Amino acid sequence: MNVPAELDGAKVIMYIENDKRPFLIMKFEEDDGSQKEVPITRMAIAKYENGKGYYLFLCDMNWEVQNDFDFDSIEEAIHCASKSFEVKINDWNNF
Repeated sequence: MNVPAELDGAKVIMYIENDKRPFLIMKFEEDDGSQKEVPITRMAIAKYENGKGYYLFLCDMNWEVQNDFDFDSIEEAIHCASKSFEVKINDWNNF
């Protein structure tokens, strides 16, 4: 699947695709009480058109957003990804 230009209405600025190993596995509880595991293999830094900050989106292999974090700057988002998910600056691609 191609990298989308927007995620949840925010313009993608930078992204990472990682099919070798997930950055993390998110667990969700289903209505029936069972657990669903979603591997996070894509990340993007994006900005809403009139927004002040930047968002780090955690996505599954189909670029469906599973979670997001907001930051005041791109540098803060990159730093968070580096510390939390062992992402290196050279891993990022510009959109």
